[in-house]
Amino acid sequence: MALNSPHTGKRTPSSVDDVEELLPLTESDFEVMSETESSGKDAIVNGDIRNGKMSVKPLPMKMDEESTKDIKCGYGPYSPNCMQKFNNPKALLFFLSCFCMLQGFVVNGINNVNTTSVERRFELPSSRVGSISSAYDISAGILGVIISYFGSGKNKPRMVASACLFMSLGSFIMALPHFITGLYEYGQNVAESCRDPATAALSENSCSADAENYLQHFLYVFLLGQVMHGVGGTTLYIVGVALVDDSVPSSASPLYVGIMYSFSTLGPALGYVIGGQLLNLYVDFYEVESVSITPNDPRWVGAWWVGFVVASLLFLVVSIPLFGYGKELPTAQHVRETRVTETHNDNTTGKAVKELGASIKDMPRSFWILMKNPAFLFISLAGTFEGFSTSGMATFLPKLIQNQFGTSAAWAAILSGLIAVPGAAGGQFVGGIICKKMKLKVKGMLRLNVIVCIIALLLDAVVWVRCDLEDIAGVTVGYNQGEDVDGLISACNNNCSCSTALYEPVCSEHNVQYFSPCHAGCSGKARDDGTYSNCSCVAAFNHSVSHLSQSTVRKGKCNSECFKMYIFLPILLLSIFFRFIESPPSVAVTLRCIHDSQRTFALGIQWFIARLLGMVPGPIFFGAIIDGTCLVWQEKCKERASCWIYDNEALSRNFFVILVCVKTLAAIMFILAYKFYNPPADKLPNEITWCPSLNLNTFPICL
Repeated sequence: MALNSPHTGKRTPSSVDDVEELLPLTESDFEVMSETESSGKDAIVNGDIRNGKMSVKPLPMKMDEESTKDIKCGYGPYSPNCMQKFNNPKALLFFLSCFCMLQGFVVNGINNVNTTSVERRFELPSSRVGSISSAYDISAGILGVIISYFGSGKNKPRMVASACLFMSLGSFIMALPHFITGLYEYGQNVAESCRDPATAALSENSCSADAENYLQHFLYVFLLGQVMHGVGGTTLYIVGVALVDDSVPSSASPLYVGIMYSFSTLGPALGYVIGGQLLNLYVDFYEVESVSITPNDPRWVGAWWVGFVVASLLFLVVSIPLFGYGKELPTAQHVRETRVTETHNDNTTGKAVKELGASIKDMPRSFWILMKNPAFLFISLAGTFEGFSTSGMATFLPKLIQNQFGTSAAWAAILSGLIAVPGAAGGQFVGGIICKKMKLKVKGMLRLNVIVCIIALLLDAVVWVRCDLEDIAGVTVGYNQGEDVDGLISACNNNCSCSTALYEPVCSEHNVQYFSPCHAGCSGKARDDGTYSNCSCVAAFNHSVSHLSQSTVRKGKCNSECFKMYIFLPILLLSIFFRFIESPPSVAVTLRCIHDSQRTFALGIQWFIARLLGMVPGPIFFGAIIDGTCLVWQEKCKERASCWIYDNEALSRNFFVILVCVKTLAAIMFILAYKFYNPPADKLPNEITWCPSLNLNTFPICL
C-alpha cells in the first residue's frame, strides 16, 4: 500500500508495510549525530528504491547512554560489537524458534508419546493421564493473565529467558518418577497358564491399600512438572510473540509468528519420532541386560524418561543467548512510529487505554475493554474450540493409531510425528506466507480462517477409517462357535482363576485370539517355540479336535492384514495442514484489532480463555470418551487401572462427533468476528487497493 504525495508527486511510504526488511543496527548507528545528511520529506527514511521496492532502516537517533544500553546485546557491562550482529529481528526469531521447538518437543511431543507407557508403568487410566496435559494449560492460563498484564513495559527478552529456566526445571521434575521408583515388573514371575484356585486366592489376599495406590501417587509429580512447563510456555507465547511483533512491521508480523509456530509444531514432530525410537529401548535398559518381552508386547514400557532429561539440558543452553538481549530491539522504536492502526472502532479513546496498566487496580477495566471488543472476543472463543479438539487429538493421536491399526506404541508415535511435521508446521508457515504475500488486513485474515476451517471440518471424517478388531474370545466372539459374547470367563476356563492384571495375547490355529494362555484354558507351560498345549477353550471352540493335547495356541496377536492405515495417514495430514493454517492469521487479528498498549495483556486473556475452557478440558474429555470405549480393563487388587482392549468402532464414532461439533462452532465464531469487526473510521487518503484473482482484502468476489 502506498500513497502519492499531493505536494511533490513522489512515492513515500504510507506505513511500515513498505518496509521489506529491518536491517540490524551496528555500533555506529548508536553514535550521536548533530544533523542528518538528508532534508525534506525524503529524510523520513534512510534507504533507496531497488526493483520497485523500498529498502528502509531506521535513522540513527540521539540517545543517551542509558537508552543505548537498553537496546544493546550483552551481559552487564560486556557488550562488544560482534554481539550486535545478533541484535536484530532475524536473530531473535532464530533463538525464539529454538525455544518454541524445545517447548513443543517436551509438552506436545515427548509427553504425548509417553501416554501409553506412563499409563502402563504407573497403572493409570486414560482420563487421569489426560489430566497431566491439562495441568500445563491450567497453569499457563491462570498465570498468563498476570504475566501478560505486567509484561507490557518490562524487559521482555529477560522474561523469555527466565521462562527457559522454568521449562528446564519442569522437564527435570517430569523425569524424577523414573529415578524414585524401582525396576519395572511386567509379570515375568506370574503364572501365565491355569492356576490353582488356592494359589490365586492367596495372591489376591496379599493386596494392600499401599500396594494399590503407590505407583498412582506419582501422578502428582507429573502434574507439578507440567505446572512448571506452563509457566515457561505461557511466557514464551505471550511475551515472546509480543516481543517479535514489537520489532517487525505489521506486514511481516504474521510471517514471523508463523515461523515461530512452525517450529513449535516441528518440536512435537521431533518428539514423536525421537520419543518413538526411545520407546524401543526398555525402560530400565541401563540396569536390565535382557527381557523376555518385545516392544510389540502390551506389557512393554519403553524409556519414556530419556527425552525429558535431554530437553532439560537443552533449555539451559537456549536461555544463554536470550539473557543477552536488551529491553527491546533497536528496530522497535521505528516500528512504533510508522505502524498504521487497525484497532476495532469501539469509541474507546486511545488516551484512556494508554493510561491503563500502571496498577493492578486497572486490570478489571482493561479486561472489560477487551471483552467489549467483539472481534477479539469471537477470535478468542474460536481459539477455545480449536484448542479443545487440538489438545485432545495431540494427546491421544498415537494411542488412536495404535488401537485402530494394531501397531506398537513406538511405531504409532513415529507415524504421528511424520504426519505432524508437514501438517502442522507446514500449515502455520503457509498461513503466514498467505497473509504476507496478499497483504491481508483483519477482515481478509478472518475470511481466510473461515475457508480453511470448513475444509478441515470435511477432512475430519478421516477418523472413520480404521481396521476391524480381531476376533477375541469373550470380547468380540463367544468361546464356542455361534455362542453369544458373555465375558472373558467361560465354562472352559472357569477353574483357571484367570486375571486381567496381565495381557498376554495368544492366537489359535483357527485365528481366534485369547486374552492370555490362562483364558484359553491352557494347562501346559510355554514351549521353546512359544506355543502352549492342552488348551480346553480351543478344543471347545474347534469341535474337530479329538484330543486335548492337540489344542494349542501361540504367543502374540493373530495376524490380520489391513492396509487402511495408508489411506488414513495422508488424509489426516491434510486435515492437520488446513487446521493449522488458521494460527498465524488468528494471532495477527488479535494483535491488530486491539489497542497497542493492550496487546500483551490481550494475548494473556486469550490464552486464559482458550486454555481453561478449551485446552484444559480437552485431554480430560478425550481421555474419558476413550475410557468409555474400553472392552477389557486391567484390574489389580479388584481396582481398575489402565485399559487393555478398546472398541474401534466406538472410538471412531466418538472422535468424529466431537471433531465435527467443535469445528462447526469454531467456524461460526470466525464468521461472527468478521461480521462485528469495525475498522477504524479514519482511512488513509488515496489508498491503493490491490486485487488480484486471489485477494482476500476486498469483496468476496475477488476470491
